[in-house]
Amino acid sequence: MGMHARVMMALALVVLAGAVAGGVAAQQPPPGGANGPPPGPRPPPGGLPAAGARPPEVVARSLPIDVAVELAKAIVAECSDFHVGVSILDAAGTPKLYYTPDGTAGTHVYTGYRKANTALSFRMPSGNVAAAAQADAAIAAKLASDPNNYTTWAGGVLIMADNDLIGAVGVSGALPSSKDEACALEGLRKVQPRLK
Repeated sequence: MGMHARVMMALALVVLAGAVAGGVAAQQPPPGGANGPPPGPRPPPGGLPAAGARPPEVVARSLPIDVAVELAKAIVAECSDFHVGVSILDAAGTPKLYYTPDGTAGTHVYTGYRKANTALSFRMPSGNVAAAAQADAAIAAKLASDPNNYTTWAGGVLIMADNDLIGAVGVSGALPSSKDEACALEGLRKVQPRLK
């Protein structure tokens, strides 16, 4: 047999082997059995919800978003000599608004979050927590339990609507941090009539 005939025979064997392998693979049952994959979960009783329908979300008490923006702008205007960031949390401690004006480093908003979170968690201005921790071992232990999310720098204050706690605001970027707190309090004073 010549060289050309041997090459042709080798190619024919390769093609035949591929066809056989393909036929065997085609005969394998699909995942889940001969009838295809197993069925998915059954719909809940009463059927599926209408397209786009979602269950209602649980939303914590907070100030309206337009008032939150107004508060952040009032704080920035009050602290106009500094580049401050403002974080506003709802009553559950989740973000309502992060406000980073142009020219302000985003780190100030994160520090503002820590201040607001501290005020909300300890139910007092963040700048008062260090003294409270010295007088109360339980407060000291709680403060030490989450050093990445708590800070005792001033600038975090509670947001009240009458006697109801509806969130907290944290301000960062002014020096000293007592100026952050003063700007937060002045901003709250300006929007207080709109807090409900």
